Amino acid sequence: MNVTTDQLMKTVNTDDTRMQVKPVPGKDESGHIDPRTLEELSMTGEESSSEEKTSEPTVEMMRAGIGWSNAKDITTNELMIENTEFAGIPVRTYVKKDIANDVLPAIIFYHGGGFFGGSLNNVDLPCRRLADLAEVRVFSVEYGLAPEHPYPEAVINAHQSVVYIHHHHEELKVNANHINVMGDSAGGNLTYVVSLLDRLYGTNYINYAVSIYPVVYQGKNEALLNRFYDLSAIHALEHEDLVHEHIKGFMHFFHFIDQWYIQSADAESWMISPYNVEGNLLKNMPRTLYIAGEYDALRLQGDAFYEKAKQAGADVYCLRYNGMIHAFMDKVGDYVQADDCLKESVKFILEEAE
Repeated sequence: MNVTTDQLMKTVNTDDTRMQVKPVPGKDESGHIDPRTLEELSMTGEESSSEEKTSEPTVEMMRAGIGWSNAKDITTNELMIENTEFAGIPVRTYVKKDIANDVLPAIIFYHGGGFFGGSLNNVDLPCRRLADLAEVRVFSVEYGLAPEHPYPEAVINAHQSVVYIHHHHEELKVNANHINVMGDSAGGNLTYVVSLLDRLYGTNYINYAVSIYPVVYQGKNEALLNRFYDLSAIHALEHEDLVHEHIKGFMHFFHFIDQWYIQSADAESWMISPYNVEGNLLKNMPRTLYIAGEYDALRLQGDAFYEKAKQAGADVYCLRYNGMIHAFMDKVGDYVQADDCLKESVKFILEEAE
């Protein structure tokens, strides 16, 4: 079935006025798996059942599996793309060529990959599309990856990129009052962390934030882990067993995050597990949009952070894509939900707060 992003504009009503839910095309209620997701889960299940148990994968093997080979470039404008460095941090910039000399809002993007994988190349197509959609300047940041660069290297690099862009906004042609951060998965975690650091230091450089299916808790609190991975809270009207197997399989990633990224650091620190942040710091976080798929393995913890932030008085909003699993944003040009997610992100970043 061919679906356009316009067909995703309708929403499912919820009791939460800050939450928007986009159904699987052709469905009105929650609980349905998108046909493309079902195909993906079925293939993954077959591969897992046919594979023989081997030794633990290396970081190179894990990195090689990140990304979506069927993603496509769907930009409609000519872009100016440049590889550069900000204080030694590799950065790739994107802007429409016809507005390259204008002073523009900035989107600083942090890629996903479990803190040990992902790259500028993995998010090249989503970043192209962000720049294509609006009058913005996109900065994709290549933060240090574990295990070569364990915590706190990624946090330091991510925060340094915000500070650098603010301090060099004139030469970079960036509106200093419109610097925004965005990221997916591990990058969604960094989006929250740098936003909170920005408020902790009182710099207030960050205007808006968009966090896409972030990991927000990486500690060992048994009660929280039981809550965040409670399969009885994830309902599907069909093929629920495939969804649950996907979530259980996804949990294995945390072993590698512990071993390679966190290492001997305190996993309960809010700079690793932002769910643990408290008080005015949480209340004063930037205006934020949290995005996740209905069947994302990280959705329950992401939802819990959203609820906690909302109860603290933060200006936070939620957008959920029914029928989707983790990493659907990578599938731009292939999954209509990926392009819609990017459109909604730009719309949120450029809209005026009420």
